[in-house]
Amino acid sequence: MPITTTDAGHGHPFLLLHGGGGPLSVAGFAALLAGHGRVLTPTHPGFAGTARPAETDSPAAVATAYVELLEALDLTDVCVVGNSLGGWVAAEITLLGSPRVSAVVLVDAVGIDVPGHPVPDLFSLTPAEVAQRSWFDRRGRSTRRPSRPRSRRRCPVTGPPWPSTAGP
Repeated sequence: MPITTTDAGHGHPFLLLHGGGGPLSVAGFAALLAGHGRVLTPTHPGFAGTARPAETDSPAAVATAYVELLEALDLTDVCVVGNSLGGWVAAEITLLGSPRVSAVVLVDAVGIDVPGHPVPDLFSLTPAEVAQRSWFDRRGRSTRRPSRPRSRRRCPVTGPPWPSTAGP
């Protein structure tokens, strides 16, 4: 299956997955991240005028196509960064257990289907209900504050790849 992909930068590979806003929604981040490595930004099937083949009918199917892309390009040690809908696809890539992927970063991710835990209609919730569902800590409590994520491996970016907005 052909996948439209933007390729920028050199060095450590990143697979940057956009959300429902389409590939332009991560273009600025891709440009900044390209200063730290090679950034591949595929366009999800059906977005930005691309075809949506029948075999890409779920985030899991798109994840499989992206792992096949990594294999075709013979990329290893890939850091997958998924935003919103792209975060769902990134999580599905993780579930595939590809040895080509060394790290996954989920940014405001949506998804995953978990039997017995329906995904709520966010548009029907009040702001307080959205906030309550936005974070979860391992002790089984919903909370308004995120717990600090722990990871075994970090993506190789030293410091934020965006300019500081802090004042003098």
